[in-house]
Amino acid sequence: MEREIGRPVLFSLAAEGEAGVRKVLQMLRDEFELTMALSGCRSLSEITRNHIVTEWDTPRHLPKL
Repeated sequence: MEREIGRPVLFSLAAEGEAGVRKVLQMLRDEFELTMALSGCRSLSEITRNHIVTEWDTPRHLPKL
């Protein structure tokens, strides 16, 4: 998963110009809105730390069984 939007924007700019950038930004917005809806958030203010999982939130090494 991308950690920033710069790379997709630059690739879309190179491939399709301004229209490509508009398309990729709309795709990112649509995905974010879908993620919010699936999380039960109707606005940005409803997103809390409990909705966000980072690589530091999960165990790095699980013991072998």
